[in-house]
Amino acid sequence: MDKVLVLRFSSLGDVVLTSTVLRPLHEAGFDVYLMTYEAFANMFEDSSFVSVLPVDKLNIFDVAKSLKPDIVVDLHKNLKTLMLRNMLKTKWLSYDKRSFQRRFCVWFKAFKDKTFYITDAYAEAVKPLVDIKSPRPYLEIKPDRVHGFYSPKKVISLGVGARYPKKRYKYFKELSKLFVEAGFEVRLLGAKEDKIDAYGFDYTGKLSLIDTLACIKASNLVLSNDSSITHMARAAGIKVVSIYGATHPCFGFAPKDFEGIAISKDMPCKPCDLHGKGSCKYGDYPCLDIDPKYIYDIAVSLLD
Repeated sequence: MDKVLVLRFSSLGDVVLTSTVLRPLHEAGFDVYLMTYEAFANMFEDSSFVSVLPVDKLNIFDVAKSLKPDIVVDLHKNLKTLMLRNMLKTKWLSYDKRSFQRRFCVWFKAFKDKTFYITDAYAEAVKPLVDIKSPRPYLEIKPDRVHGFYSPKKVISLGVGARYPKKRYKYFKELSKLFVEAGFEVRLLGAKEDKIDAYGFDYTGKLSLIDTLACIKASNLVLSNDSSITHMARAAGIKVVSIYGATHPCFGFAPKDFEGIAISKDMPCKPCDLHGKGSCKYGDYPCLDIDPKYIYDIAVSLLD
């Protein structure tokens, strides 16, 4: 059985999306390994189709060399993976990042109407090994773990965090209030630094990654910034409303139609950065001025 080593070190959302190829490779008869940073390994604890190699910046090369993979699938494509390629000298597959297209979208606001999904690009990378008919992320969660988060009410989970301010929706408090007043159970998800003033059960900073995934699996719907919670919902098979600020669905990270919907305010200045970094030239992030009732109505329509 050939060993396939998949490389994706960060960030969390991107690592979740590698699951698009992991199970199909396993089902095609390969012995599948994922090399990622140790902080993200817990996400795959329940997934039987992959062995995770948690690494840090110092031991990447030693771990890769000791595995002796037959095939490497590079889903990161940076200097580290280039150095690994030169060291391992084995069959190497990688994906089309569409870097120029995405940068042109930022610089010239071009390609904003071009439909592109990074999951399709990942699937295309492994096409010499397996033909993935409907590329989507997928992670396993043990039923007992999910059971601990079940509620008699309909559950709405809100992914309230994002690394940069230009990606953080401003009105989660007002949005959460609408759901609570309508009788939903609301859960706030994110890291401890994502804690906000909003209505609902506050799980920020209190759950491991795999337990966050279980909480999502026990939800009826997820609403999230353009962040890792969006992709975790997709991997759990729960519909998601993904809210965009400074970034844009044209970058390839939006949910597909069967996974949910992306809400993005059309403005001539956006997207203004690939990752949502930097300050806003208007000062107050007007791209995130999206009416909570508008988002609420879209969310409720997905529950019907």
